[in-house]
Amino acid sequence: MLNTKDPNTLLDIVAESSNTFITGLSNLKSSEWETPSKCHQWAIKDVSSHTLAIDGFFLNSLSRALEGDGNPIEGMPNPGTGNAQSMAGGIASRAIQISETAFPKLEQLLDTLSSMEWDLINVFQNIALENWHIPAYHPAGKSSPYLLLKMKLLELVIHSWDIFSSLNPSYKMQNAEAKILCEVWKEPDISNWLYTPDLEQIDPTTIDFYFDDREALRIQTWRGSLHIFDRPTENSTEIITTVETTYQDFALLITARKNIQEAYNSNLISVVGDKANLDSFHKWFRGS
Repeated sequence: MLNTKDPNTLLDIVAESSNTFITGLSNLKSSEWETPSKCHQWAIKDVSSHTLAIDGFFLNSLSRALEGDGNPIEGMPNPGTGNAQSMAGGIASRAIQISETAFPKLEQLLDTLSSMEWDLINVFQNIALENWHIPAYHPAGKSSPYLLLKMKLLELVIHSWDIFSSLNPSYKMQNAEAKILCEVWKEPDISNWLYTPDLEQIDPTTIDFYFDDREALRIQTWRGSLHIFDRPTENSTEIITTVETTYQDFALLITARKNIQEAYNSNLISVVGDKANLDSFHKWFRGS
């Protein structure tokens, strides 16, 4: 997989993605902001408001971390006690509230979002090398500025797809960005943010996902725990279900933008092994 251990390498990609995101929003017609996005129950303006709210959260968390405070923000859950599913209702309501009441004119929303994107990228660009791994708050778990940067890439790539694919069915996320997200999925505090344990699962389940370039990720889950890592290269006698897909489609599957059973039925993915192992996939990954 692509090595993103250097924060500045990843930061350049995030900065470019942010610029592309804002440029795309700037080119929208007024009527298009009301278009339903691919993110459940959100119009395009609501996804934009959510991005603004996330930027504000990241800015707050980063500023506190740089002052030596990695504790929860007032009113927020302890690290490791929240995930996307449990907090979805509050996140959704907050985004709609912002878009409906805080910005009576769409130009105000876009201007504020553009400013906050710039502020956040600027804060990231000014983090000293020794501070990239200091404690920073996130409800998903013990985080750091570097993990927040990875989360920011996730937010940009997925929500850009939510917005622009709703207007242009041929829109695709960049393959390079989708490949980098494979490094994001392997971060336990990020993958567990997406993960909801399947209470009906009895046996351990392993699924290998192969991509166009023959790189592969392994997903293992058992007893309410999830592990995502590079597929081991050594041969195994264990019979494992394998899925062939693209980096772009995997990003949409794991965030529940696409359904894995529908993808199989429409030949979007190919599967070898026990297809029943796919049954729990969207019990684990319900969206973000």
